Amino acid sequence: MIVVKAPQLLKQALTSNGRTITAVAQELGYSKAYISSIITGTRNPNEKVAIGICELLGEQFEKFFYIRNVHKKITK
Repeated sequence: MIVVKAPQLLKQALTSNGRTITAVAQELGYSKAYISSIITGTRNPNEKVAIGICELLGEQFEKFFYIRNVHKKITK
């Protein structure tokens, strides 16, 4: 699972050049609601979104995201 390290830092980086969340969402090809929920930390991004954000910002993945291992319990 990909998790945003610091949602506020991500929001500042995405909106620093006068960009709006709507413009970011359009550039990435996702809805404003989905991108907003990632920025606020209520949802986790999928791989494509996380990589798209990093490419858009010209930053490394580790600056904004980390990968949390999720172990699923096997039941019989």
